[in-house]
Amino acid sequence: MPSCENQRYIETPVGLRKQTEDIMDKDFSGFSEERGSMRRLINVERELRYMKEVMLSLMDKQDRLTMENFELRLRLVECEISAISQGLKEEIQEIKKQNDILKVTCQDYKNSLRSLEIKVQDGIVDRVESGLGENKLSEP
Repeated sequence: MPSCENQRYIETPVGLRKQTEDIMDKDFSGFSEERGSMRRLINVERELRYMKEVMLSLMDKQDRLTMENFELRLRLVECEISAISQGLKEEIQEIKKQNDILKVTCQDYKNSLRSLEIKVQDGIVDRVESGLGENKLSEP
């Protein structure tokens, strides 16, 4: 881009460039006869170019903001998924704790059952040793 001290240059989107070029292509031949009119024409052209550049800059900024908005929405979804995932992890941890408690309780029941089985076996052995045979245990 050329640089002049008293001119500003701003990039503009293609669609706006086409629109302003159409405006610039209009016939201003009626102004060419007067010197003052020619200066006004040049000033109008400069203003049109400047407005075109400003509009293109605004459109570029809008495009950037639209992309940024899209990226932020994606990050929001990722954060929501992460929060849900974290909630599920916490729930899984709670289930694991409950499962461990149930395992301990189950082991206690198994130990109690074994103890009862041993007592029953000892009771049967004691009766057999006391002279009560299997026949006498089964009789009423």
